[in-house]
Amino acid sequence: MQDFDSFKEMWKQPVAATAITPGTFKISKASVSAKKTLMKHQKIGAFVLILTGILIALMAAFGNFHFKHFYTYGAMILITLICFGQAAILYYTYNKMKSIDDAAPPAQHLKQWEEYYALRQRQISIHMPLYFIFLNLAMGLYLWEVLGGRPIVNVTIFLVVYAAWMLFAIFYLGKKNIRKERQKLQTIMDELQLLKDQFEKA
Repeated sequence: MQDFDSFKEMWKQPVAATAITPGTFKISKASVSAKKTLMKHQKIGAFVLILTGILIALMAAFGNFHFKHFYTYGAMILITLICFGQAAILYYTYNKMKSIDDAAPPAQHLKQWEEYYALRQRQISIHMPLYFIFLNLAMGLYLWEVLGGRPIVNVTIFLVVYAAWMLFAIFYLGKKNIRKERQKLQTIMDELQLLKDQFEKA
């Protein structure tokens, strides 16, 4: 109890901001691991989307597909822009999490995570649906010429498989990843809430 009282008094002292170092306040290994995992997913996701966008742009410019309609190339450019846009959102989210001050007192630290959680909720409820809507609209525009004139059976099989994959990605993989992310965020915030309560009551 004496050690905790000393630790608490350290936060109450009017020291300069530069005196607070990353080693001054540490959350548990589970929370540290959760943060690293979340940051890794955001960073890798942004990197993969950038590579995908570059690949599609190169295919549109040098693929020699000889499409007859300009809108097919326009669809490829649109898909590229969608990938870059989503990558920018992921990278912004990564930097937002990276900017969270791990050396801040529990109350301030918790507030930063709550703000980040609110940001992610907005992204999940607004950005993600828009991403899938515009991506599929662009894919539909692209496939209009690619699938045109092909046997109806082949077109039907492709569209069924494509639709099944999209539904699987949205309603299973997407929800599963969101659920895991929320659990990790909740782990961090629950711990900080507990520490905040201990500092206030002790």
